[in-house]
Amino acid sequence: MKDVSTQPIAETITPLGTPKKDGGGDHHNFSRRYRFKALTLVCSFILLIIGGGWLLHFLSKKPLQPEETANTPLPAETVNAKNTIEPPRGPPPDVDPARLEMEKTNAEQKLTEYLEAKGELDHKAASEWEDDTYLEMTKLGRQADVHFMEKRYHAASELYERARGLAGELTGRADATLQRLLTEGNQALDDGDGTLARRNFSVALKIAPADTLAQQGLKRAETIETVMRLIGSGRQHETNNALSLARSDYGKALEIDPDSEKARHSLDRINGLIKEEQFQQLISDGLAAFHRNDYKIARTRLLKAKFLKPGSREVSDTLSQVDQAIRLSAIDKLRRAAQAAERSEDWQKALKSYVAVLDIDKNLQFAVRGKERALEQIHINRRIHFFLAKPQVLESDSQLKNAVLLLVEAKEITSRGPLLMAGIKKLEQLVEVAQTPVKIAIESDNLTRVAVYKVGKLGRFSVHELELRPGTYTVVGTRDGYQDVRQKIVVKPGPQSLRITIKCKVKV
Repeated sequence: MKDVSTQPIAETITPLGTPKKDGGGDHHNFSRRYRFKALTLVCSFILLIIGGGWLLHFLSKKPLQPEETANTPLPAETVNAKNTIEPPRGPPPDVDPARLEMEKTNAEQKLTEYLEAKGELDHKAASEWEDDTYLEMTKLGRQADVHFMEKRYHAASELYERARGLAGELTGRADATLQRLLTEGNQALDDGDGTLARRNFSVALKIAPADTLAQQGLKRAETIETVMRLIGSGRQHETNNALSLARSDYGKALEIDPDSEKARHSLDRINGLIKEEQFQQLISDGLAAFHRNDYKIARTRLLKAKFLKPGSREVSDTLSQVDQAIRLSAIDKLRRAAQAAERSEDWQKALKSYVAVLDIDKNLQFAVRGKERALEQIHINRRIHFFLAKPQVLESDSQLKNAVLLLVEAKEITSRGPLLMAGIKKLEQLVEVAQTPVKIAIESDNLTRVAVYKVGKLGRFSVHELELRPGTYTVVGTRDGYQDVRQKIVVKPGPQSLRITIKCKVKV
């Protein structure tokens, strides 16, 4: 701790690599001895009151306080919002040296765990995104250091543990904080606030230096003011109907920042306006030529207009009846091809036909709806095929949830053909198997503490039965004075009998 290095210390705080456990019996005996001494002190206090008034006055200002034992929780008034602690008073009197050494070892282990957690947070610049919690954590660490140097190791251990707990909370919030910073940074970009955007993305990169979104956001933040000025200038030109100048400004803004949605939308809008202006001029020239019987010029102008708006009824009505017949024939042919493809559930072919129709006339609603229907079917079938091809991914809770949601979505489709129904049925079977728990029996020795990652602590036992969903799990056994043991088990779906043994046998 930074503050400890500036204080006079009597002992160096050295983190341990391996924790040691102290016995509960020594602490209990210590508490009983200390309570007896406290009773003796109270009796002496009564005698001293009888012995002299001056001594009564002195003791009324400095009453004896019984030392806090390891099993007595801190009073509520000392555990407040600021986590203040009782000033260190040195080690308790008459403490068993062996017990004191065990408490020191435990405190050193807690210190190691805390420093490791704090180091990870410092690497992610936690002080810049969680000021209050980080400051509280470091405060507890400094308080623990003081207790440690005063050889009040039990109190130090408790505070190191509380500090480590806060560190764990901060670590758990890192991903959410990253997403918040990215969101706020993007919002700042939308608002044209380059300073705020740079700050958010810079902190985000400290949490995740390789995050591409943060990197891109920081790069955009360097030019956002220039981009916003160009967009503002373009809008002013657009208001004045200077469309070419507006397009130039929007184009420059998009060139500087290709990811700017405002610049892209503005450029698309102005291109649309220019396109509309050109279209109207071609229609006017075509109609004028038509009225003076200059059909060659009229057709040329109208075909150019049609190129700008392929589905324009205004252009189509002015073109020849032959062109109209050819157009209608092509549409009808594509419609029948799309319908046949739908009946055979060839949705890629159906999509191609509907897109071809919309190239001729983008306003034909049967093609718009058909395209949407084809895209929906293609998307659903691709996702179902993914799970059918890789059923092992259902061992993941998130993927299993996605599969369940996919089934709900697929069943809401009104036009379900035989192929889609077959895929839904197969996926339902896979989901059912993946959701069915398998019985597992774990044998131990009533001495080893057993825990299963992703499940919880099971405690000590001879035989423990539980049900686990198909997947991969790690079973860990711990015992004081023995090496930890761990075993990875793979729970396969379907009826089976799995029995494993977890015992700590090797002494340390």
